Amino acid sequence: MTIKRILGLVFLIALLSFFIINYYPQTSNFGSSETIIKSNASDQNKEINFKEFNESDFDFFVYRAHVLSSQENANKLKEKIVNGGFPAFVESFGDKGNSYAIYVGPFLSEDDIVNNMDLIKIISESNNGEISRWKL
Repeated sequence: MTIKRILGLVFLIALLSFFIINYYPQTSNFGSSETIIKSNASDQNKEINFKEFNESDFDFFVYRAHVLSSQENANKLKEKIVNGGFPAFVESFGDKGNSYAIYVGPFLSEDDIVNNMDLIKIISESNNGEISRWKL
């Protein structure tokens, strides 16, 4: 009786593998252009796919909550924001780089920030922040 179960399990795994290999959907380009390079190396055809991305593919938004003069305080506030459930990061700010801006985000759209603005202001202790595009 156990041999029949083992053979049935092997058959089921083989059948499932066959369907996955033959009918699994191919990856899509998601609107980006793709370059295919073919080369013959030692009688084997190899394809290398290169996708081209534009800067508009990375169009994100951030909310600048504060600009502080102390990096230690900026990092503490960033950790508070992260613990509150939002992504955050600190960057040097200004001409001399002696100020530190705390950004909440990045977000996919400006609406994501606006819809969560009240909660972001409470967690970041900010009253007059600024929404801007996130530059890579």
